[in-house]
Formats: sequence, structure tokens, C-alpha cells
Amino acid sequence: MRLVYFIFIFCAFYVFSYANPLVNLNVEEQEVYDNAISSYNSKKQNVTIRPFSGYKALFLLGENLDRVEPYLNTFEYPMKYLKPLNSFTTKLYITNEEHSFIEGQAGLKLRKGVNLFLLEDGLLSLGKRFILYYQLRQNWNKEYAKFEFLRWYLKLKFWKLSLELGRDNAHLGPGEYGMLMSSNAYPFPMVKIQTEEPLKFLGKWDFSFIRGWLIEERKDVDNPDILALRIVWKPKDWIEFGGTKTTLYGGSGRPGYSLLEYWDLITSSKDNLTGGKFDNDSFAHWDISIYLPLNRWFKDIKIAKFYWLEGGSDITAFWQEEDKGDFRLPFGIKFHYWCYQIGLLLSTRKSIFRVEYTSTADRFFIHHIYNYENYTYKGLSLGYPYGRNIQSLFFKHRYYFNNSTSLEYKIGAFKQPGRDRDTVKYPVKMTRYYIQFLLNKKINHFILEGFFRLDKTDNYDKNPLPTKFDMTKEDKTFYILGFSVSYRI
Repeated sequence: MRLVYFIFIFCAFYVFSYANPLVNLNVEEQEVYDNAISSYNSKKQNVTIRPFSGYKALFLLGENLDRVEPYLNTFEYPMKYLKPLNSFTTKLYITNEEHSFIEGQAGLKLRKGVNLFLLEDGLLSLGKRFILYYQLRQNWNKEYAKFEFLRWYLKLKFWKLSLELGRDNAHLGPGEYGMLMSSNAYPFPMVKIQTEEPLKFLGKWDFSFIRGWLIEERKDVDNPDILALRIVWKPKDWIEFGGTKTTLYGGSGRPGYSLLEYWDLITSSKDNLTGGKFDNDSFAHWDISIYLPLNRWFKDIKIAKFYWLEGGSDITAFWQEEDKGDFRLPFGIKFHYWCYQIGLLLSTRKSIFRVEYTSTADRFFIHHIYNYENYTYKGLSLGYPYGRNIQSLFFKHRYYFNNSTSLEYKIGAFKQPGRDRDTVKYPVKMTRYYIQFLLNKKINHFILEGFFRLDKTDNYDKNPLPTKFDMTKEDKTFYILGFSVSYRI
């Protein structure tokens, strides 16, 4: 490890070249994604598979590019070069809650007191079709000091597709946070094949296929595997249909599968045969996004998008062995142990607004084999941050005073268990209200951010896992105070 850091620091003093736009924009860079999906160009391409490469991000940002340009120092002109230090970020958070996290920040967990994070990244470019990217993170608090490769990957572009091998995470779906795969998750080892440009046939098609390894010791099954697939069809600029499917499977003591058996994993045709080889934990949803023509009547509005998502952790489907021939209208399937999400995204010349409601069933994100950590990795949800049996509602507004200064505030609440009326099983329910502020300022190559969040909790949940509850009749109030400085070379 010392040798790695010596090489890293030594190379940092070289004169650097421009960077390769094949590199991914990391999914936790929320300001950049908010501007990309709220620009005029966002109607023209799918925006529900993230991360975006530089090629796609630069196109989507359009008129919003000047607001986030310091983030894009890796997205310039492709050539052969080594850039061992691309950016350096320091984050400091102080909180009075024993265990907490910041949603959508790639597994960023906090402990009571002071939490200091340092992040560095760099890349090797071998032309416009191949890159090696890495990001280091160091974390100090009263409980531990960690030095880790947060993410790294090799990425190769061929035709309109890319092949990625390494450690990364992904966001799949139209919401602020992906329902089944989100930027909340800590990056995990994966192989990914994804479209870099849409495939054209009766509209535009995009897809992402991920085969991942959740390498960790767990109380249920160590080292499980995960498959994730998302397909998006955009027949016209004003409408988009998507579908996402994930399967948690394998791990220590569980069956392995040949390549010929992966079709059964993807389709879940044998999942519901309890005790069988394919008795895995699968989830799926479909979603629709519609761009509303409000700018015809309100000239200041750039984008107004409504989205709806419906899914479940089990289905009745005509292709499954136990449901052969059972066709349910309108799509031939019926979801069980459901999830829903509904939202509205709206942007104007100076503002970006989002309001979103999400609900998941009691048996969502849990399974009789993966029965403790369930659908998590390193203690955080792989999908929607708050986990199962949730009702969540928030409103978010970011206002730009100018291209270099913005203020975002977010007001929200979530209830857990959210909809279950079983007072014997759940005699105590938690309700949590929060408000947070984020002030952002860019000065040349520097990005400065101030962060404050206040949470008021009725009946506190002592279990930090999003799939477990340990409710107490204690009302508590928590705060997070943060500040970060990033320098982009």
C-alpha cells in the first residue's frame, strides 16, 4: 500500500494532458446529473441508466454546461496519456447520530462525532476507446481509519457499446434514487456491458447488463452475486419506457451456474420453486417517463417530466414453471410484494425542482435464504436507500444565483413500517422528518460545498440495516454539518 501511495504522489507532479470522455461521471455527482437530466437535450436521449460517459454527459448538459464545467475536467479531448491525479477532494462531516449515512453518496457512512474523508482519482488513457480509471478514499472517525480503492475499472468502447471490468456502482431508473440499483450502494466488483450510443429501431434503445460480486462476510450468505439488467425504449422524444430486473443469487454454500443457465437467472423462470437450484431473490419493475409540453404556455419552463414506476419482488408470469399459461393483463404478469414511485421533475432558467413519492412493501428487499443483510452491501441498500416497508416523500429545489453559485434545499419525510397495519408484528412505527441545505460555489478549479441537515425522528430505529427494524419509543433529533473542498486539475 505504501508503494501505491508513493507512486501516486510522485506521478502527481507531472504535467498532465487532457482527459478521455469515455470515463464515467461518477453516479454520486448529483449536481451534474440534475443539470444533465433537466436540460433541453435531455428529451433526446435516455437518462435513466447511469453513470453517463463523458460523450453522453457533454451532449446532455447543453445550455447547463457552464454551471458544472469544473466537474468535467476528465471529459475533454481523448489521447494517449497518464493522469495519475485528476482531482483531490476533502470532506468533513460532524453528526450526533451513532450510525448514519448520506443518501446517494456511494456508501458514505458516518459515525457520531467528526468524520473526515479524502478522495483522489486518476486515469490512464490509451486513445478514445480504452481507459483505466481509479478512485482512492481515506476515512477517519473515532472508530476506525480506512484506506481503500473506492472504485477502479478498465473500460473499452466498441461499436456503440462499452465493456467495463472493475469496481463501480450504477443507478437504474427515473427517480432521484434508483429503486433496484442506486448511487446509494458502495461500489462493488462487476462486469458491465452497456450502450454508449442508442441503438435505433422504431425509436432509440439503450441497455445495461451487470454481473456483480458482493464480496463480504455476512450473517446470512457470504459473498453473494448479483445480476442487473435495464432496457429502455424511447419511441419519441416525449416518452420513454423502461424495465429493470435484478437477481441476488449464489454465495457460499449456494449453487453455481453455467453460462447456459444464465437465461433462467435473467428470466427468473424457476425462482419460485422453493428449495430448488434457482431459489434466488429477484426483483423487477417497469417505468414510464413523459415529457409534458408546459413550455407552450409557460415560456420559462425548459423541461417538465412526469414519471411512474411499478414493480415487485415476486411475479405471476406465464413463462414461469409454476405459472405456465397464466397471462395477466395488460403485460402478461402480475407483481407481488410491490414497489411504487411517482415523481415530477421541472426546470426553468435558474431552478431545478423535483418532487417524488416512493413506497415499498413489507417483504420487499428480503428473502428466506438471504434473510439478514438481504438486499444490501456493506450495510447499505443496493436499491432505494431506506429499504423495505417504506413511505417516502420529498421536495427538492436548486436555485442558481449565477453559473458558479447555487443553493439547494430539500424537505422530506419517511415512515417505516410505512403501510403495514399489523400492530402485533409492528407495534411501534418510525416517522422521520428532515430538511437539508447545500450551498455550492465554484472558483476556478475549486468546488466548495457547505452542507447542513436536520432530522426529527418520532420513535427511533436503532438498527442501521435498511432491511431490519428495532423501533424504540424514543423521539430524537439529529444534525449533520458538513463542508467539502474539491480541486479539479
